[in-house]
Amino acid sequence: MSELENLQLDLEEVQQVLGTLKRKGNIEYLNNRIKYLENSIKILTPQKVEQPEKQHEQNSKDQDSLQYQGITKYAWDQEGNKIKIIISMDGIGQLPKENIISSFSTHSVDVKILNYKGINQRFGIKKTFDDLKDRECSIKTTNNSLIINLIKKENKHWDQLAYKEKLINTDSSKVDKEDPQASLMNMMKEMYQNGDDEMKRTIAQAWSKSQQEKGFK
Repeated sequence: MSELENLQLDLEEVQQVLGTLKRKGNIEYLNNRIKYLENSIKILTPQKVEQPEKQHEQNSKDQDSLQYQGITKYAWDQEGNKIKIIISMDGIGQLPKENIISSFSTHSVDVKILNYKGINQRFGIKKTFDDLKDRECSIKTTNNSLIINLIKKENKHWDQLAYKEKLINTDSSKVDKEDPQASLMNMMKEMYQNGDDEMKRTIAQAWSKSQQEKGFK
């Protein structure tokens, strides 16, 4: 029988005896013995420790379930392979560090600021203009600013922070100069193929109307 099991049996027995006692001194003595046994049992009982990864996953889920106000006002600059994003936030330096959570990948940025003046705020870039060295990206705070430091994977100039796909091929070498109508048709086809549902619906309506007008002529 283990030491823990012996202590548990002792505790049960002492608690039973305590109920039969009447003298104050004996009752106090057994109460002290019970406290000792309970503390000993607590020390020897294995504690369930949640794995750090599970804790991180749970914390991430909790953070994602919160309501956030998006940050849209900021300044940014680049020099070589470095980009600095500056967000003015009065008194941000007083906020506990654990309230600012940053997450970087090779092509995304996500910074959450919890309970800043009673509001949860968030700055994010779902897809950056080009790849990042995510392990080297970081954040820091001053008294009144949050600074996000990004490190480019390649030392190239960025036209903007977020990547935007081209919906229309604007390469002038591919334009049919002899047949402008054919060029327009190709452009419309490309817009239809790459556009969203609203764009496709608009183009289809325009095409249908065009064909109807041709029929009347």
